[in-house]
Amino acid sequence: MAFISLLQARDIIDAAVVQATERGLANASIVVTDAGGAVRASQRSDGAPPFTIDIATAKARTAIGFGRATLKSGEVFLANAAVVSAIGDAVGGKFLPLGGGIVVLDDDGIVIGAAAVAGGAPEGDHAIIVAAVRAAGLKTPD
Repeated sequence: MAFISLLQARDIIDAAVVQATERGLANASIVVTDAGGAVRASQRSDGAPPFTIDIATAKARTAIGFGRATLKSGEVFLANAAVVSAIGDAVGGKFLPLGGGIVVLDDDGIVIGAAAVAGGAPEGDHAIIVAAVRAAGLKTPD
């Protein structure tokens, strides 16, 4: 069974910190989950607002739950607030279709987890986490 190791999760977080800093996002939170949505590792920068860790967790769980980037989910779901509310209620509030959450794949293309950044604009958060996952030597379908 393929899974995301703690070392891989930390590598993603370390790369995301570098990417966020290079892109001018000093106050970000990063979360990496396994394929079931359980948090493997997380980090909130010193100046990041407390809720950003919850937002990143919800983005990662949304990506893994729907098997695609939250930036793409947002395009579909945000046009219908009632659907977003219903899904959020069904999954205990752990649903956030805003850019910044992606699926993580191993070398064989197997889903091993998800990763997310929160703290900036959705498109910027997405770009940061995609670059971080790839810098950590893993793949993403996005």
